[in-house]
Amino acid sequence: MPVRVLIATWGWRSHFFPLVPLGWALQAAGHQVRVAARPGLVDAVTSAGLTAVPVGVDLDFATVFSGQIGPVAARLPEHAVTAPGNRMKPEITPDGGVVRYADAMLDDLVAFGRAFRPDLVVYEPFNLAGAITAAALGVPGVRHLWGPDSGTELDLDLETVVGPLAARVGVPTDQVDLDGTLTIDPCPAPMRVPVAVPTEPTRFVPYNGVSVLPDWLWRDDASGRPARICVTWGTMMAGAELTGFVGAPQVVAALAALDLEVVVALDAGQRDQLGEPPPNVRLAAAPLALHLVLPTCRALVHQGGAGTTMTAAALGVPQLVLPQVSDQHFNAARLAATGAGGYLDGPAVDGSAIRDRLTDLLHHRRWTDAAHRLRDAIRARPAPADLVPALARLAARGRVGAPP
Repeated sequence: MPVRVLIATWGWRSHFFPLVPLGWALQAAGHQVRVAARPGLVDAVTSAGLTAVPVGVDLDFATVFSGQIGPVAARLPEHAVTAPGNRMKPEITPDGGVVRYADAMLDDLVAFGRAFRPDLVVYEPFNLAGAITAAALGVPGVRHLWGPDSGTELDLDLETVVGPLAARVGVPTDQVDLDGTLTIDPCPAPMRVPVAVPTEPTRFVPYNGVSVLPDWLWRDDASGRPARICVTWGTMMAGAELTGFVGAPQVVAALAALDLEVVVALDAGQRDQLGEPPPNVRLAAAPLALHLVLPTCRALVHQGGAGTTMTAAALGVPQLVLPQVSDQHFNAARLAATGAGGYLDGPAVDGSAIRDRLTDLLHHRRWTDAAHRLRDAIRARPAPADLVPALARLAARGRVGAPP
């Protein structure tokens, strides 16, 4: 029997992209799928072939997170999850950016939910509005992870952070479950963080948005060029207007002296910061999907966003991560635990350190072997289509709480 699924996404395209393969799988199985997103994400949703529902208003990232986003390395030991007593404490406060995004979309999201009457609500980590909406509608909530579960040790007071939002739509705070009735986890061990909640494994399927295959990729003759690496810096960093962090221009400058072809996959604003590129640097015209270029690359250098990390992992490409903010440090540590990549962090990160670490990554087989093992472990996990029957069974349990 077809079910109705409401996918709620917040923030950035990179939050939404990991949800797309599940949306496709549900839709292909004959279920009704609607994706509720802020107006600025509507094009990303519709270009993925899914039905968008604009909710709330757009917020300016730099304004909302001004003074609230920064490195968590000082609070995050190298093995944050496995070391006893160590906790990652993302800063989610009543006046924080995560709450402001939830506040901006919650009323419309609940109103649409009451009209659509979904059997399930699917949402990403830190999507407070998605979890509250599931409770308001009395249906199971499904939390779909982007990558390693950086919310495992979340420092969040439900009463002060979630309580006022939940009360606004008539939901007691204790009925809101941020982990959801079920968590979908794309990470194999040892990237995966053990959690004490019901979990379904899934395969990470790379989706990077609208993409065009440039002729230099399909006409490529690898025998006639030096080793190719890719540098990218993610969609969040592009609009953050942050200072005091290592950026793509510093990375590209550090690699200019190496005998490499460096493909730089950045948005227009980031490319403008590079100035005149060195001779060994190819500035890829946007849009360039990572899943198209990475199979031709020996390594990827990036900032540690979950989508970028998981895309390279799924394709078996060794990674050098230079984490900058928030969960990027966490993702870097979990990747390092697999041996499929390394990371550089702190004041010692300079051009020399970047060159030395990348040279090691390219010239020692252990990194590639580990990356291939991680790729194979991801491929062995159930495809998104394999999750559909379990989600249909979860929906069949019926409406579990509040009236419509």
